[in-house]
Amino acid sequence: MCGQLIYVPRDTIEMIIQEGSIRNAVIRVPDWPAIAPNAFPGSFIPLIVQSDGGLHVQEMTWGYPVEWSRQPVFNTRCEKAVSDEGSHMWRSSLEERRCIIPSYGFFEPHRSEKTISLKTNKEVKQKYFFKMADEPLTFLAGIYENGHCSVMTTEPNATMLPIHDRMPVVLRQGEVEKWLSGNYEALFDRSDVNLYATRVESPQQRLF
Repeated sequence: MCGQLIYVPRDTIEMIIQEGSIRNAVIRVPDWPAIAPNAFPGSFIPLIVQSDGGLHVQEMTWGYPVEWSRQPVFNTRCEKAVSDEGSHMWRSSLEERRCIIPSYGFFEPHRSEKTISLKTNKEVKQKYFFKMADEPLTFLAGIYENGHCSVMTTEPNATMLPIHDRMPVVLRQGEVEKWLSGNYEALFDRSDVNLYATRVESPQQRLF
């Protein structure tokens, strides 16, 4: 599941959507070293919503609060959200409140590879960083409700499969508006999306 990402600051997102469309927006990634704000479940992050025919930036908490867990639910399986037996919490959000979480990339732990943590000196799962291989930003499909958002997840593609059994619904720049207002279910298949994976060796490592 996606539990850590590097989000794009609000002012940068506002510049991206100022023309009213993301498809043809010119996006520049900051030179390294850059401020790389990491987000985790519970973080307050900027995202893109569509309302009144336009794109807008809002800031929301990553994760839906639920009664049955002290931790917020921050990922949503697309199969469950569209299923007739799926939770109404996901179904109504998916149908009525879809959003985009712009990121420089996201992290996933390897299913079996281990390493030694530099912080605790204990064995932990090796972390990998993923981003779009041929685009400046990695847009994540999300849903929201009452100031909380969740990242949609789907079956892993060929890049993700050796590392993790799920992946976020990552969107190409030209697919963002289709997620917000078009035939969004067609975007759950990410088998042809070109991702780039990097093994994370240290906190100072250049990732994007």
